[in-house]
Amino acid sequence: QLSAAQNIYLLQPVSYKEMLNLNLNARIMFTDSGGLQEECCVLGTPCLTLRYNTERPITLKENGGTSVLVGNDVQKIEAEFDQIMSNYANPSSFRPPLWDGNTAQRCLRSIINFHG
Repeated sequence: QLSAAQNIYLLQPVSYKEMLNLNLNARIMFTDSGGLQEECCVLGTPCLTLRYNTERPITLKENGGTSVLVGNDVQKIEAEFDQIMSNYANPSSFRPPLWDGNTAQRCLRSIINFHG
């Protein structure tokens, strides 16, 4: 049924660049990957995380991100999906503090200024 559904694409693993392109053009992502949670957060793509916990809490909706933890609870998955699709407009991206591309410089500065 799923493979025959309209607008659902089941894929083999893709490259990072292909994943970014898919993410940019998706209305919603389903994942169990923390990395994809981060990409969705920055790109503004709503994300249902098929886990009960995450090591990336900043990506969660309640923290300003775009991800919702739904585990494998089918009713919760359906409810969150329906809510996202019914409220879908133009999601905005959320870049958490310090996700500015300057981490290496901050680390180097800290190492140089370290007084042990």
